[in-house]
Amino acid sequence: MSSILAESKNLLIINEYEKVFLNFKNSNRKVYIGDFYGDPQAAAISNDERFCAMVGCGLIIYYLQDPFEEFIYNASTRQWKELFRECGKEWWIDDVKVIDNSTIMFTVEEADLENGGRYKLNVDSIELIKCT
Repeated sequence: MSSILAESKNLLIINEYEKVFLNFKNSNRKVYIGDFYGDPQAAAISNDERFCAMVGCGLIIYYLQDPFEEFIYNASTRQWKELFRECGKEWWIDDVKVIDNSTIMFTVEEADLENGGRYKLNVDSIELIKCT
């Protein structure tokens, strides 16, 4: 069973079990863009459709540009960035929102006494700011 995590004018972010797919509304094209232990919790697409962010056990930023590579766990690529997903150091993230065309805001569950709270992240520089 699949569910829609995020939608924009031209794109859908779909969850199928622990996997996340990018669907192009104007075609049958479907690209595997991430996976999450325990299923993803949320996703968001930037207003300019330049990137999307997916959260759950950690965070994945997927840059919406050619060649639209298929996701490979723990791989180094310019297509996506994985954050807070290292074994034993995971951040359990509950939600994500796009603030502007380069910034997202997300919430780490409060049960994480060391990292719990809200953060802003620049998706280009990966500069992280904890909100007070």
